[in-house]
Amino acid sequence: MMAQDILCQYLEVRFGAESQVLQKSVRAINDLEVLSRITNRIFVVTHLDEATALIQDGLVSQ
Repeated sequence: MMAQDILCQYLEVRFGAESQVLQKSVRAINDLEVLSRITNRIFVVTHLDEATALIQDGLVSQ
């Protein structure tokens, strides 16, 4: 299972269908270091907007 798959699975379970657009953004990240940083921090977010900000930061930094 790839890092993108793990992140998308978590987003689906945690936030449901609302996370579909965000999951597409995750699939666009190919930098393993960025994915690792996001994975380490995603489990502490409590709202979809926090997850969105985290992933958008990852997209910018790759």
